[in-house]
Amino acid sequence: MHTTSIDGVPAFVADGPAPVAAGLVFGVGRQDETFVRSGITHLVEHLVMGGVGRRAIEVNASVDLTTTEFTCTGPADQVAAFLRDVCTQLADPPVDRLQVEADVLRAEGGTVASPPVAHLLGELYGADGPGLAAVPEPALLALTVSDVRTWSARWFHRRNAAVWWSGPVPADASLPLPGGEVPPRPAAVPRALDTPAWTGSPFPERVTLAARAGVRSGVGACLAVLRSRVEDELRHRRGVSYAVQTEQVPVGPDEDVVVLSTDVRPGHEAVAAHVLWEQLVSLALHGPRPEELDHERAVLEAVLDDPRSAVEEARSHARDRVTGTTPVTRSELRARATALTPEAVRVVAAALRDAALLALPEPLAAGPAGLPRWPEWSQEVVLGREFRPTRRSGAPPAARLVVGEEGVSLFLDSAERVTVRWADVVGLVRVDPDTSRVHGRDGFALPVVASDWRDGAEAEALVRAAVPAELHVLADDARDGAVLLVRAPVHRVEEAIGVTRWEATLVGDERWTALVPDEAHPSWEWAQRLAGVSGQRTAALAVRQGRVDADYVLYERGVEVDRHRWGTVHGDAGRLARLTGADPAAVAGALFRSGGPDEVVDHLATVLDLPEDAVRLLRGEAVQEPRRVAGRGVVGGMRAAARGDFAPPPGSGTWTDRYAALGRARPWWYRLLNALAAVALGVVAVRALTAWDGLGGWSVVVAVVVGLLAVCSAVEVRPPRRPAPGSPGG
Repeated sequence: MHTTSIDGVPAFVADGPAPVAAGLVFGVGRQDETFVRSGITHLVEHLVMGGVGRRAIEVNASVDLTTTEFTCTGPADQVAAFLRDVCTQLADPPVDRLQVEADVLRAEGGTVASPPVAHLLGELYGADGPGLAAVPEPALLALTVSDVRTWSARWFHRRNAAVWWSGPVPADASLPLPGGEVPPRPAAVPRALDTPAWTGSPFPERVTLAARAGVRSGVGACLAVLRSRVEDELRHRRGVSYAVQTEQVPVGPDEDVVVLSTDVRPGHEAVAAHVLWEQLVSLALHGPRPEELDHERAVLEAVLDDPRSAVEEARSHARDRVTGTTPVTRSELRARATALTPEAVRVVAAALRDAALLALPEPLAAGPAGLPRWPEWSQEVVLGREFRPTRRSGAPPAARLVVGEEGVSLFLDSAERVTVRWADVVGLVRVDPDTSRVHGRDGFALPVVASDWRDGAEAEALVRAAVPAELHVLADDARDGAVLLVRAPVHRVEEAIGVTRWEATLVGDERWTALVPDEAHPSWEWAQRLAGVSGQRTAALAVRQGRVDADYVLYERGVEVDRHRWGTVHGDAGRLARLTGADPAAVAGALFRSGGPDEVVDHLATVLDLPEDAVRLLRGEAVQEPRRVAGRGVVGGMRAAARGDFAPPPGSGTWTDRYAALGRARPWWYRLLNALAAVALGVVAVRALTAWDGLGGWSVVVAVVVGLLAVCSAVEVRPPRRPAPGSPGG
């Protein structure tokens, strides 16, 4: 192997068998992200590979905890062309397919480690650094063009790159990457909990052990000896396992998490856990036998003698270069293996034993004898305002939610509690309009469901106010892409929202109003609660236009009456025509129209005569000067309605508009009628007071109500206000 440079990028070149193989490696991976931006590295990789397009040679790309790598195999000129095109795309990532690729990642559901390994990384590191391997990306659809370009510029440049290559490098090979500075990479910080310990695992029929290894010398030999011992015992002697696997997961310069995992025949998980732990303890106490160490040396020699090991050495050096790890050559590996003693391996085994975390499938009640359980619940709580569960809540009667100045705690009983301190919050995920989930750096998370608690809306508001806005994200699953179309004028919909706690953006005219809430496209339930806003005959459509398909849910009087999905589920065209006042034949044609989601929804909008701004909302486009409506609650909404905040605009022609105009003009007959009404109502009020014996206490109530009506009528007797001099009409 020899080293060179291509356009300022360190290159590690090995003589390998044909065809040529190469890889461009960057020092950025999953653990460099934050919780709320989880998946952004993988998204950049997908966008770049999409921009490069299909190739005649074998190409691939991957993201792990610490690196991102673009690889290819084929003729040297085509390999060079692929890597050059990757660099060009990274300099200006193609973002036109951003949302599509985000959905692809959601469908892929990939992780940077196998699920059992990722689970233990999450236990050891929480929801930060290497622990992000255990965290599903909460908000891929929230990642923006700016996020992608900023992330690419920060990490994907020549100062943070290295390339490995097998075979001759073409003279015209180039890597046109932009310049940049290598960002600092904080050391992986484990949770401050005592080890060794055992913990529960959601993976049945598998037992896994993980431990942090601060040094690398001797770790491979120790892990190999341990694997052989466990396999001999579980497979060859007891027949309860098929394969025992080991892995060294880099988490920082010269620091790994070593993993040993075995499958188990159902019902024998406790036996496997006991054997695994017993063999590690024995190796830590007595070290390997000389013949075991000799065998591992022979295995290493065979690997290093394989011609393909030169290529692996080049790849290892490229990865070490971008991660800051001390590189080790093949000759150094041979020398270390020769000098390795049983005592050195025993010391490594003792360190792994002391740092070990053993994961057992639930519902095992206990781990190996003498091994304590890893804490299942938070060890601390906060003080603050307490919220008790409602009667309809699914929480235990003794449960309580505490929101304080330092954080939030959820108590299920005296022993089961979860706490997240504000200083340790890594994300606040809005799951639906009623639920938020607070995630802490230690990996604990707790839901805040407003409907589960008395004054729950206040509890959720306190939590959201305590978490910085940049940590708020909307869960991908909460985005159903729907827009609610209500067959009612805008002022009616404003009034309906006014008595809720929601906020919404809406547009429309006197026939249709289209709206979406601020933080999520409305779910079907949200739409149903607003569908009856303007009387018993109100119709509403919750229309969803996705990239794959389009559908709607039809409501009458707030009740779902029909559904339609173009191409699969056919709705009732006659019912839709009756409720919307559209032409039945045109509606039927719209429901059976073929084409993409945008085409069928555009045609439906034409048939229903939707306002242009409503069509823009359906397309996901920006709307100029939309109305913003904030819910004020029941009391606040009723006060606003009494003040006329939700009155129709002047000139709308509605009866409320005509009455308001009459109250401003106050012609003589209007004033005369109010004078007569005031006198009549006054007489009724007096008679109510004199009829005390017959009506009892109700006479006072009747007198007060009728008296107030008399006062209102008397006020309307006053002459209209004269226009001020100089004003229109003055």
